[in-house]
Amino acid sequence: MSKNTIISIIIGVAILLVAGYMLFFQQPASSAVTATEASSEAEVTFVNLAAQLEPLGFDTSILAIPRFLELVDIHTIVLPEVSGRKDPFAPLPK
Repeated sequence: MSKNTIISIIIGVAILLVAGYMLFFQQPASSAVTATEASSEAEVTFVNLAAQLEPLGFDTSILAIPRFLELVDIHTIVLPEVSGRKDPFAPLPK
């Protein structure tokens, strides 16, 4: 083995060890941006406003209104149509 091959193997093993350590032993980083991590005033404002939001709630009482229950489905069946040639790049028939 040449000196370059040995050095390449050592560097490769070192990279694999570092990648394995980072993959298995480090805690995953939080994806949420905090106000201290924000890089601009606009980001800080956005993070503060987003923290004030409450979970969304949906009023499902509309599903019980008689006018809603009287709605009719006007579903229309769409039949497939024949489209063009099978191979548009084939020569035209004579």
